[in-house]
Amino acid sequence: MSAALEPRVHAWLDRQVEPAGTLGLACSGGSDSTALLLMAASWAKARGRRLHILTLDHGLRRESAGEVLRVAARAKALGLPCEILSWSGDKPDSGLQAAARQARHTLLARACRSQGIRQLLLGHTQDDQAETVWMRLKAGGHWRGCSGMAPVAPSPLWPAGRDLQLLRPLLILRRTELRDWLTRRGEGWLDDPSNQDEAYARIRIRRHLERLESAGFSTCRLAALADDLRQVQAQEDWAAAVLARSCIRIEAWGGARIDAHRLSMAPPALRYRIWEALSLALSGQSGLPDRRALDCLDAALRATGRVTAAGVLLDVSARGVWMVRDPGPVLGRVDRPAPELMSQHGDDPVWDGRFALSSVPASVSPGVLGRDYSGLSERDVLAAIPGFARPGLLALRRAGRVVALPGLDDSTAEGGIAEPLFLHRFCTRLLPGQRPVWFDTSESLQPLLQ
Repeated sequence: MSAALEPRVHAWLDRQVEPAGTLGLACSGGSDSTALLLMAASWAKARGRRLHILTLDHGLRRESAGEVLRVAARAKALGLPCEILSWSGDKPDSGLQAAARQARHTLLARACRSQGIRQLLLGHTQDDQAETVWMRLKAGGHWRGCSGMAPVAPSPLWPAGRDLQLLRPLLILRRTELRDWLTRRGEGWLDDPSNQDEAYARIRIRRHLERLESAGFSTCRLAALADDLRQVQAQEDWAAAVLARSCIRIEAWGGARIDAHRLSMAPPALRYRIWEALSLALSGQSGLPDRRALDCLDAALRATGRVTAAGVLLDVSARGVWMVRDPGPVLGRVDRPAPELMSQHGDDPVWDGRFALSSVPASVSPGVLGRDYSGLSERDVLAAIPGFARPGLLALRRAGRVVALPGLDDSTAEGGIAEPLFLHRFCTRLLPGQRPVWFDTSESLQPLLQ
Protein backbone atom coordinates (compact mmCIF):
# COMPACT_ATOMS: atom_id res chain seq x y z
CA MET A 1 0.00 0.00 0.00
CA SER A 2 2.90 2.35 0.76
CA ALA A 3 4.04 2.17 -2.86
CA ALA A 4 0.73 3.70 -3.98
CA LEU A 5 1.06 6.79 -1.81
CA GLU A 6 3.11 8.87 -4.21
CA PRO A 7 0.72 8.49 -7.20
CA ARG A 8 -2.21 9.42 -4.93
CA VAL A 9 -0.49 12.60 -3.80
CA HIS A 10 0.55 13.41 -7.38
CA ALA A 11 -3.07 13.03 -8.53
CA TRP A 12 -4.22 15.33 -5.72
CA LEU A 13 -1.66 17.96 -6.73
CA ASP A 14 -2.76 17.70 -10.36
CA ARG A 15 -6.30 18.58 -9.28
CA GLN A 16 -5.54 21.38 -6.84
CA VAL A 17 -2.38 23.19 -7.94
CA GLU A 18 -2.82 26.20 -10.23
CA PRO A 19 -1.51 25.67 -13.77
CA ALA A 20 1.28 28.25 -13.53
CA GLY A 21 3.52 29.93 -11.00
CA THR A 22 5.90 28.84 -8.27
CA LEU A 23 4.55 26.42 -5.67
CA GLY A 24 5.73 26.80 -2.06
CA LEU A 25 6.31 24.00 0.42
CA ALA A 26 6.85 24.34 4.18
CA CYS A 27 9.22 21.69 5.53
CA SER A 28 10.30 21.17 9.15
CA GLY A 29 12.33 18.04 8.46
CA GLY A 30 9.88 15.79 10.32
CA SER A 31 8.51 12.64 8.73
CA ASP A 32 5.33 14.24 7.38
CA SER A 33 6.88 17.27 5.70
CA THR A 34 9.88 15.22 4.49
CA ALA A 35 7.58 12.78 2.75
CA LEU A 36 5.67 15.70 1.24
CA LEU A 37 8.93 17.28 0.09
CA LEU A 38 10.02 14.13 -1.73
CA MET A 39 6.63 13.51 -3.32
CA ALA A 40 6.17 17.12 -4.38
CA ALA A 41 9.73 17.23 -5.77
CA SER A 42 9.08 14.25 -8.03
CA TRP A 43 5.73 15.74 -9.08
CA ALA A 44 7.32 19.10 -9.91
CA LYS A 45 10.19 17.52 -11.83
CA ALA A 46 7.85 15.38 -13.94
CA ARG A 47 5.69 18.37 -14.81
CA GLY A 48 8.35 21.03 -15.19
CA ARG A 49 7.03 23.08 -12.27
CA ARG A 50 8.96 25.37 -9.91
CA LEU A 51 8.98 24.36 -6.25
CA HIS A 52 10.32 26.69 -3.54
CA ILE A 53 11.05 25.24 -0.07
CA LEU A 54 10.56 27.24 3.13
CA THR A 55 11.87 26.08 6.49
CA LEU A 56 11.59 27.85 9.83
CA ASP A 57 14.11 28.14 12.63
CA HIS A 58 11.80 28.83 15.56
CA GLY A 59 14.71 29.30 17.97
CA LEU A 60 12.99 27.31 20.72
CA ARG A 61 15.73 24.65 20.88
CA ARG A 62 19.48 24.87 20.34
CA GLU A 63 19.23 22.12 17.73
CA SER A 64 16.80 24.01 15.51
CA ALA A 65 19.51 26.00 13.68
CA GLY A 66 21.19 22.79 12.57
CA GLU A 67 17.88 21.17 11.67
CA VAL A 68 16.93 23.85 9.15
CA LEU A 69 20.37 23.49 7.56
CA ARG A 70 19.68 19.78 7.11
CA VAL A 71 16.38 20.62 5.42
CA ALA A 72 18.17 23.09 3.15
CA ALA A 73 20.78 20.44 2.27
CA ARG A 74 18.09 17.91 1.39
CA ALA A 75 16.33 20.46 -0.80
CA LYS A 76 19.62 21.31 -2.53
CA ALA A 77 20.23 17.61 -3.23
CA LEU A 78 16.85 17.57 -4.96
CA GLY A 79 17.81 20.64 -7.00
CA LEU A 80 15.34 22.86 -5.17
CA PRO A 81 15.84 26.36 -3.68
CA CYS A 82 15.32 26.59 0.06
CA GLU A 83 14.75 29.73 2.11
CA ILE A 84 15.46 29.66 5.84
CA LEU A 85 13.14 31.80 7.95
CA SER A 86 13.83 32.77 11.57
CA TRP A 87 11.51 33.59 14.44
CA SER A 88 13.58 36.11 16.34
CA GLY A 89 12.90 38.13 19.44
CA ASP A 90 11.54 37.25 22.86
CA LYS A 91 9.22 34.27 23.23
CA PRO A 92 6.18 34.35 25.54
CA ASP A 93 6.20 32.50 28.87
CA SER A 94 2.66 31.25 28.29
CA GLY A 95 0.70 30.43 25.16
CA LEU A 96 3.91 29.45 23.41
CA GLN A 97 2.30 27.11 20.88
CA ALA A 98 -0.27 29.71 19.82
CA ALA A 99 2.46 32.34 19.49
CA ALA A 100 4.64 29.95 17.49
CA ARG A 101 1.75 29.16 15.16
CA GLN A 102 1.08 32.87 14.58
CA ALA A 103 4.78 33.52 13.94
CA ARG A 104 4.96 30.58 11.54
CA HIS A 105 1.98 31.77 9.52
CA THR A 106 3.33 35.32 9.47
CA LEU A 107 6.81 34.38 8.30
CA LEU A 108 5.52 31.92 5.71
CA ALA A 109 2.98 34.40 4.32
CA ARG A 110 5.55 37.18 4.01
CA ALA A 111 8.07 34.88 2.36
CA CYS A 112 5.46 33.64 -0.11
CA ARG A 113 4.40 37.18 -0.99
CA SER A 114 8.02 38.22 -1.60
CA GLN A 115 8.48 35.20 -3.90
CA GLY A 116 5.18 35.64 -5.71
CA ILE A 117 3.92 32.30 -4.35
CA ARG A 118 0.13 31.95 -4.25
CA GLN A 119 -0.11 28.34 -3.04
CA LEU A 120 1.76 26.74 -0.14
CA LEU A 121 1.92 23.02 0.62
CA LEU A 122 1.67 21.94 4.26
CA GLY A 123 2.33 18.45 5.64
CA HIS A 124 -0.69 17.92 7.92
CA THR A 125 -1.86 14.30 8.00
CA GLN A 126 -5.02 12.41 8.85
CA ASP A 127 -3.63 11.99 12.38
CA ASP A 128 -3.28 15.76 12.72
CA GLN A 129 -6.86 16.10 11.53
CA ALA A 130 -8.14 13.64 14.14
CA GLU A 131 -6.27 15.48 16.89
CA THR A 132 -7.68 18.82 15.73
CA VAL A 133 -11.26 17.54 15.75
CA TRP A 134 -10.83 15.98 19.20
CA MET A 135 -9.32 19.19 20.60
CA ARG A 136 -12.21 21.26 19.30
CA LEU A 137 -14.80 18.77 20.53
CA LYS A 138 -13.17 18.76 23.95
CA ALA A 139 -13.19 22.56 24.03
CA GLY A 140 -16.92 22.61 23.23
CA GLY A 141 -16.45 24.30 19.89
CA HIS A 142 -19.09 25.01 17.24
CA TRP A 143 -19.74 22.26 14.71
CA ARG A 144 -17.97 24.29 12.02
CA GLY A 145 -14.78 24.11 14.08
CA CYS A 146 -15.15 20.32 14.17
CA SER A 147 -14.88 20.30 10.38
CA GLY A 148 -11.16 20.46 11.10
CA MET A 149 -8.50 21.62 8.69
CA ALA A 150 -9.63 22.08 5.10
CA PRO A 151 -7.54 20.48 2.33
CA VAL A 152 -7.67 23.84 0.52
CA ALA A 153 -8.02 27.03 2.57
CA PRO A 154 -6.96 30.67 2.60
CA SER A 155 -4.14 31.71 4.89
CA PRO A 156 -5.54 32.80 8.27
CA LEU A 157 -3.20 35.80 8.25
CA TRP A 158 -4.58 39.18 7.18
CA PRO A 159 -3.57 41.24 5.29
CA ALA A 160 -0.14 39.72 4.50
CA GLY A 161 -1.64 36.31 3.66
CA ARG A 162 -4.57 37.59 1.63
CA ASP A 163 -3.48 36.05 -1.69
CA LEU A 164 -2.07 32.84 -0.23
CA GLN A 165 -3.84 29.51 -0.42
CA LEU A 166 -2.85 26.63 1.87
CA LEU A 167 -2.87 23.12 0.40
CA ARG A 168 -2.80 19.96 2.55
CA PRO A 169 -2.34 16.93 0.28
CA LEU A 170 -1.54 14.51 3.12
CA LEU A 171 -4.85 14.77 5.00
CA ILE A 172 -5.82 11.58 3.18
CA LEU A 173 -2.87 9.65 4.68
CA ARG A 174 -1.82 8.32 8.09
CA ARG A 175 1.54 9.22 9.61
CA THR A 176 2.46 5.53 9.86
CA GLU A 177 1.89 5.14 6.11
CA LEU A 178 4.25 8.02 5.39
CA ARG A 179 6.95 6.71 7.72
CA ASP A 180 6.69 3.27 6.17
CA TRP A 181 7.05 4.86 2.74
CA LEU A 182 10.14 6.79 3.83
CA THR A 183 11.69 3.70 5.43
CA ARG A 184 11.20 1.66 2.26
CA ARG A 185 13.10 4.35 0.38
CA GLY A 186 15.90 4.44 2.94
CA GLU A 187 15.03 8.01 3.89
CA GLY A 188 15.34 9.44 7.39
CA TRP A 189 13.68 12.33 9.14
CA LEU A 190 14.06 14.58 12.17
CA ASP A 191 12.25 13.87 15.42
CA ASP A 192 11.33 17.00 17.37
CA PRO A 193 11.49 16.23 21.13
CA SER A 194 8.58 18.59 21.73
CA ASN A 195 6.39 16.04 19.98
CA GLN A 196 6.87 13.84 23.04
CA ASP A 197 6.28 16.57 25.63
CA GLU A 198 2.92 16.13 27.32
CA ALA A 199 3.12 19.65 28.70
CA TYR A 200 1.43 20.55 25.40
CA ALA A 201 -2.30 19.89 25.03
CA ARG A 202 -1.98 18.49 21.51
CA ILE A 203 0.58 15.90 22.64
CA ARG A 204 -1.62 14.81 25.54
CA ILE A 205 -4.50 14.38 23.10
CA ARG A 206 -2.23 12.46 20.73
CA ARG A 207 -1.36 10.01 23.49
CA HIS A 208 -5.02 9.70 24.46
CA LEU A 209 -6.03 8.90 20.88
CA GLU A 210 -3.26 6.32 20.66
CA ARG A 211 -4.71 4.58 23.73
CA LEU A 212 -8.20 4.72 22.24
CA GLU A 213 -6.92 3.21 19.01
CA SER A 214 -5.21 0.42 20.95
CA ALA A 215 -8.60 -0.26 22.55
CA GLY A 216 -10.28 -0.60 19.16
CA PHE A 217 -11.48 2.92 18.32
CA SER A 218 -10.34 4.02 14.87
CA THR A 219 -9.29 7.65 14.98
CA CYS A 220 -9.95 7.74 11.23
CA ARG A 221 -13.59 8.21 12.23
CA LEU A 222 -12.75 11.66 13.55
CA ALA A 223 -11.19 12.63 10.23
CA ALA A 224 -14.23 11.18 8.43
CA LEU A 225 -16.48 13.29 10.66
CA ALA A 226 -14.50 16.37 9.63
CA ASP A 227 -14.98 15.45 5.95
CA ASP A 228 -18.75 15.12 6.43
CA LEU A 229 -19.02 18.41 8.30
CA ARG A 230 -17.04 20.21 5.59
CA GLN A 231 -19.65 19.10 3.06
CA VAL A 232 -22.38 20.61 5.24
CA GLN A 233 -20.26 23.73 5.72
CA ALA A 234 -19.78 24.12 1.97
CA GLN A 235 -23.53 24.03 1.38
CA GLU A 236 -24.12 26.60 4.12
CA ASP A 237 -21.39 28.83 2.70
CA TRP A 238 -22.90 28.78 -0.78
CA ALA A 239 -26.35 29.54 0.62
CA ALA A 240 -24.88 32.51 2.53
CA ALA A 241 -23.16 33.75 -0.62
CA VAL A 242 -26.41 33.57 -2.62
CA LEU A 243 -28.21 35.43 0.18
CA ALA A 244 -25.47 38.06 0.28
CA ARG A 245 -25.87 38.71 -3.42
CA SER A 246 -29.53 39.56 -2.87
CA CYS A 247 -29.19 41.82 0.18
CA ILE A 248 -25.66 43.28 0.38
CA ARG A 249 -24.05 46.04 -1.72
CA ILE A 250 -20.44 46.84 -0.90
CA GLU A 251 -19.43 50.33 -1.99
CA ALA A 252 -15.92 50.90 -3.34
CA TRP A 253 -15.17 53.48 -0.62
CA GLY A 254 -15.75 50.93 2.13
CA GLY A 255 -19.38 50.98 3.22
CA ALA A 256 -22.15 48.43 2.70
CA ARG A 257 -25.87 48.91 2.04
CA ILE A 258 -27.98 46.16 3.63
CA ASP A 259 -31.48 45.07 2.70
CA ALA A 260 -32.67 44.60 6.27
CA HIS A 261 -35.88 42.82 5.33
CA ARG A 262 -34.22 40.15 3.21
CA LEU A 263 -31.43 39.57 5.70
CA SER A 264 -33.70 39.44 8.75
CA MET A 265 -35.91 36.81 7.08
CA ALA A 266 -32.96 34.45 6.52
CA PRO A 267 -32.06 31.60 8.89
CA PRO A 268 -29.75 32.67 11.74
CA ALA A 269 -26.87 30.51 10.52
CA LEU A 270 -26.77 32.36 7.21
CA ARG A 271 -27.14 35.78 8.84
CA TYR A 272 -24.23 35.13 11.14
CA ARG A 273 -22.04 33.96 8.27
CA ILE A 274 -22.74 37.28 6.52
CA TRP A 275 -22.21 39.34 9.70
CA GLU A 276 -18.83 37.73 10.25
CA ALA A 277 -17.65 38.15 6.66
CA LEU A 278 -18.98 41.69 6.36
CA SER A 279 -17.52 42.92 9.64
CA LEU A 280 -14.11 41.52 8.73
CA ALA A 281 -14.26 43.05 5.26
CA LEU A 282 -15.25 46.53 6.40
CA SER A 283 -13.16 46.70 9.59
CA GLY A 284 -9.94 45.29 8.12
CA GLN A 285 -9.30 43.55 11.45
CA SER A 286 -7.19 40.40 11.43
CA GLY A 287 -8.90 38.52 14.28
CA LEU A 288 -12.33 36.94 14.04
CA PRO A 289 -15.18 38.74 15.83
CA ASP A 290 -16.58 36.96 18.85
CA ARG A 291 -20.12 35.67 19.08
CA ARG A 292 -21.25 38.48 21.38
CA ALA A 293 -20.27 41.10 18.81
CA LEU A 294 -22.20 39.27 16.10
CA ASP A 295 -25.20 38.94 18.45
CA CYS A 296 -25.07 42.71 18.91
CA LEU A 297 -25.12 43.37 15.17
CA ASP A 298 -27.91 40.86 14.58
CA ALA A 299 -30.11 42.34 17.31
CA ALA A 300 -29.51 45.89 16.03
CA LEU A 301 -30.92 44.95 12.61
CA ARG A 302 -34.41 44.84 14.14
CA ALA A 303 -34.17 48.21 15.88
CA THR A 304 -33.59 51.85 14.95
CA GLY A 305 -30.32 53.49 15.87
CA ARG A 306 -26.59 52.85 15.78
CA VAL A 307 -24.38 50.24 17.34
CA THR A 308 -20.65 49.62 17.20
CA ALA A 309 -19.29 46.09 17.44
CA ALA A 310 -16.69 43.89 15.73
CA GLY A 311 -14.86 46.98 14.45
CA VAL A 312 -17.83 48.32 12.49
CA LEU A 313 -20.72 50.75 12.93
CA LEU A 314 -24.22 49.62 11.96
CA ASP A 315 -26.76 52.40 11.35
CA VAL A 316 -30.43 51.47 11.05
CA SER A 317 -32.83 54.25 10.13
CA ALA A 318 -35.80 55.02 7.95
CA ARG A 319 -33.35 55.98 5.19
CA GLY A 320 -31.92 52.46 5.11
CA VAL A 321 -29.27 50.30 6.75
CA TRP A 322 -25.56 51.04 6.42
CA MET A 323 -22.50 49.30 7.80
CA VAL A 324 -19.17 51.15 7.81
CA ARG A 325 -15.82 51.05 9.58
CA ASP A 326 -16.22 52.07 13.22
CA PRO A 327 -14.88 55.67 13.17
CA GLY A 328 -13.46 55.41 16.69
CA PRO A 329 -10.53 53.10 15.93
CA VAL A 330 -9.37 55.24 12.99
CA LEU A 331 -10.08 58.70 14.40
CA GLY A 332 -9.09 58.00 17.98
CA ARG A 333 -11.34 58.12 21.03
CA VAL A 334 -11.55 60.43 24.00
CA ASP A 335 -9.63 57.98 26.18
CA ARG A 336 -6.94 57.03 23.66
CA PRO A 337 -5.36 58.42 20.47
CA ALA A 338 -5.76 56.97 16.99
CA PRO A 339 -3.53 53.95 16.38
CA GLU A 340 -0.97 53.50 13.61
CA LEU A 341 -3.07 52.32 10.67
CA MET A 342 -0.32 51.39 8.21
CA SER A 343 1.06 47.87 8.13
CA GLN A 344 4.12 47.13 6.02
CA HIS A 345 4.90 43.74 4.54
CA GLY A 346 8.02 44.31 2.47
CA ASP A 347 6.94 46.44 -0.47
CA ASP A 348 3.29 45.80 0.29
CA PRO A 349 1.87 48.57 2.49
CA VAL A 350 -1.73 48.21 3.61
CA TRP A 351 -3.82 50.91 5.30
CA ASP A 352 -6.10 49.75 8.12
CA GLY A 353 -6.31 46.27 6.61
CA ARG A 354 -8.62 47.71 3.97
CA PHE A 355 -6.59 49.35 1.19
CA ALA A 356 -3.42 48.14 -0.51
CA LEU A 357 -1.22 51.15 -1.28
CA SER A 358 1.57 49.61 -3.34
CA SER A 359 0.82 51.96 -6.25
CA VAL A 360 0.70 55.15 -4.17
CA PRO A 361 3.67 57.52 -4.67
CA ALA A 362 5.97 58.18 -1.72
CA SER A 363 5.04 61.88 -1.88
CA VAL A 364 1.43 61.02 -1.02
CA SER A 365 0.39 60.42 2.60
CA PRO A 366 -2.58 58.20 3.52
CA GLY A 367 -4.82 59.14 6.44
CA VAL A 368 -8.40 59.62 7.51
CA LEU A 369 -10.44 62.43 6.01
CA GLY A 370 -11.27 63.58 9.54
CA ARG A 371 -14.19 65.46 10.98
CA ASP A 372 -13.14 68.79 9.44
CA TYR A 373 -12.45 67.31 5.95
CA SER A 374 -9.02 68.92 6.05
CA GLY A 375 -7.47 69.53 2.63
CA LEU A 376 -10.60 68.66 0.66
CA SER A 377 -11.55 71.48 -1.70
CA GLU A 378 -14.46 69.87 -3.54
CA ARG A 379 -16.95 68.40 -1.08
CA ASP A 380 -19.71 67.50 -3.52
CA VAL A 381 -18.10 64.09 -3.91
CA LEU A 382 -19.26 63.29 -0.35
CA ALA A 383 -22.93 63.84 -1.12
CA ALA A 384 -23.78 60.14 -1.41
CA ILE A 385 -21.84 59.16 1.71
CA PRO A 386 -23.64 59.01 5.08
CA GLY A 387 -22.37 61.75 7.38
CA PHE A 388 -21.25 59.32 10.08
CA ALA A 389 -19.04 57.49 7.54
CA ARG A 390 -17.24 60.50 6.06
CA PRO A 391 -14.64 61.23 8.78
CA GLY A 392 -13.26 57.68 8.60
CA LEU A 393 -12.77 57.65 4.82
CA LEU A 394 -9.28 57.09 3.47
CA ALA A 395 -7.85 60.33 2.08
CA LEU A 396 -4.60 60.55 0.12
CA ARG A 397 -2.89 63.90 0.62
CA ARG A 398 0.07 65.68 -0.90
CA ALA A 399 1.36 68.68 1.06
CA GLY A 400 -1.86 68.70 3.06
CA ARG A 401 -4.16 68.77 0.00
CA VAL A 402 -6.49 65.83 -0.64
CA VAL A 403 -5.57 64.46 -4.06
CA ALA A 404 -7.69 61.29 -3.93
CA LEU A 405 -10.54 59.71 -2.01
CA PRO A 406 -10.21 56.04 -3.03
CA GLY A 407 -13.48 54.62 -4.23
CA LEU A 408 -15.10 58.04 -4.57
CA ASP A 409 -13.38 60.04 -7.28
CA ASP A 410 -11.22 59.72 -10.35
CA SER A 411 -8.25 61.71 -9.07
CA THR A 412 -5.91 58.73 -9.17
CA ALA A 413 -3.34 60.39 -11.43
CA GLU A 414 -1.98 62.43 -8.54
CA GLY A 415 -2.74 60.08 -5.68
CA GLY A 416 -1.89 56.78 -7.28
CA ILE A 417 -4.09 53.74 -6.96
CA ALA A 418 -5.24 52.46 -3.58
CA GLU A 419 -6.69 49.00 -4.11
CA PRO A 420 -9.76 48.31 -1.93
CA LEU A 421 -9.66 44.90 -0.25
CA PHE A 422 -13.27 44.76 0.93
CA LEU A 423 -14.65 42.39 -1.68
CA HIS A 424 -11.54 40.22 -1.46
CA ARG A 425 -12.03 39.68 2.26
CA PHE A 426 -15.79 39.32 2.09
CA CYS A 427 -15.81 36.69 -0.62
CA THR A 428 -12.93 34.60 0.68
CA ARG A 429 -14.52 34.54 4.15
CA LEU A 430 -17.88 33.46 2.72
CA LEU A 431 -16.39 30.83 0.41
CA PRO A 432 -13.01 29.92 1.91
CA GLY A 433 -12.54 26.86 -0.28
CA GLN A 434 -12.40 28.95 -3.44
CA ARG A 435 -9.10 30.04 -4.94
CA PRO A 436 -7.92 33.43 -3.65
CA VAL A 437 -8.58 35.19 -6.97
CA TRP A 438 -11.94 33.63 -7.85
CA PHE A 439 -13.87 36.85 -7.20
CA ASP A 440 -11.89 38.70 -9.88
CA THR A 441 -13.47 36.63 -12.64
CA SER A 442 -16.63 35.17 -11.13
CA GLU A 443 -19.85 36.78 -12.29
CA SER A 444 -21.87 35.33 -9.42
CA LEU A 445 -20.93 37.92 -6.79
CA GLN A 446 -19.80 40.91 -8.87
CA PRO A 447 -23.03 42.83 -8.12
CA LEU A 448 -21.85 43.02 -4.50
CA LEU A 449 -19.30 45.67 -5.47
CA GLN A 450 -20.98 48.78 -6.83
